[in-house]
Amino acid sequence: MKAGKLWKKLDKTLLFLVVLVLIAAAATFWKGRWQLLFSGFKQTANIFKSMWFRILLGITFGGFIQVLIPGPLVAEWLGPASGLKGILIGSYVGIIMSGPPFVMLPIIASIYKAGAGVGPIIALLTGQGLIGLEMLIVWQIPFFGVELPLARYIVSLFIPPFAGLVGAAVFRLMTRSPQVSSKTANNGQPDDVTDAVKAISEKEEEA
Repeated sequence: MKAGKLWKKLDKTLLFLVVLVLIAAAATFWKGRWQLLFSGFKQTANIFKSMWFRILLGITFGGFIQVLIPGPLVAEWLGPASGLKGILIGSYVGIIMSGPPFVMLPIIASIYKAGAGVGPIIALLTGQGLIGLEMLIVWQIPFFGVELPLARYIVSLFIPPFAGLVGAAVFRLMTRSPQVSSKTANNGQPDDVTDAVKAISEKEEEA
């Protein structure tokens, strides 16, 4: 009984990553035995050596963003109740939010924790990857000229809102729970979807 409850409380993302690593390690061992497996660990150490400080800085910056951005403001513009307006804002804020993943992902995660809705966050993630101006101007145009990157960019402008709308619907199906608004002093609701799902799960266990 206790083992079952412990299993439910474990972070699903962590479990997913552990399973992926074990599968990759098993495949590596099957392909090249211990020599290839040790080579994989060596490559891991090299990546960690070159990236750990950047990742730490990105996470630290995201933490400061979370305490600097007012939760009510995020809920108003990007919250679950913001509807299509929040999805459009999330979609096209990505135009100016350019940077490597270890910088941008902690920032977007902090905005999500501050009360942003699932739809706007999905739109923001999609827009940041597809329609960031830095990628267009600094990287794509110098390599491919103007016409091809610009054609891709114009088409990509329509994708983030669609991703936000459909992604939010898929998220509701996956969690089987409607998203709730951010925590307020009046109602004491959970401040993000993860807390909401956990609260519902605990109520079902008590029942």
